[in-house]
Formats: sequence, C-alpha cells, structure tokens
Amino acid sequence: MSFDDLTIATERIDTVYVTKLQGALSGDTQEKCVQALKGPLKNGSVILDLEELSILTSRGILALQQLNEISYLQKTKVILINVPVPIRQAMSMAGVKDLFPLAPNEEVAFKLASKGIKQ
Repeated sequence: MSFDDLTIATERIDTVYVTKLQGALSGDTQEKCVQALKGPLKNGSVILDLEELSILTSRGILALQQLNEISYLQKTKVILINVPVPIRQAMSMAGVKDLFPLAPNEEVAFKLASKGIKQ
C-alpha cells in the first residue's frame, strides 16, 4: 500500500451518506478525501467506515479536522465506524480521538446520524 492510494466509495441511504475509505489517508490523498465528502456533508450526515484504512498520517489527521469543521458549519455529523486499532492509536496520539462520535456498528451510527439533522 502506498501513501498515494485512497479509494472512496459513498452510498446515500435516506439522508445519510455511508462512505468507506480504503488505503492511505495522507498528504497525497488529503484533498481527494475532503473534496469527496464536502458535497455529502452539505446534504446530510456521513458515516465514515474506516475498516480498510491502512495508513493515517499527520496530513490525514488534518483532513479529518477539515471534515469536522465542514460538518460543524453545515450542522451535520460525521460518525466513525470500524476504526482499526492502529488508526485509533494515531488519532489518540494526535489528540483528535474525540473529534467524532464512534459507533460500534452501522445500525447505531444511523441512529446517531439521524438525530439533529438539519432540516
């Protein structure tokens, strides 16, 4: 896996977008990730599935912070699911582990995403 390889797949279910990231969230892919999620965050909350995210660099952390800012301004949410232990550790070390709600599964994530959605 290289630092410039990130696959983003988004599916809309009602007013919630489920986005799966696969590969590396790094300086090479930071802008791609932010641009891919900017539109969905303007229209609803996003469940971000990180199960197949293998690399998270400091620039990837910056991308997550940008997504948090966008969701705050749009009054939407980003909920994380399936976060691998190394990714959790990287987020914890960067001081952003509490940036987003973490749901144990997709069903709980949908409930969290549906609460307080902008009308």
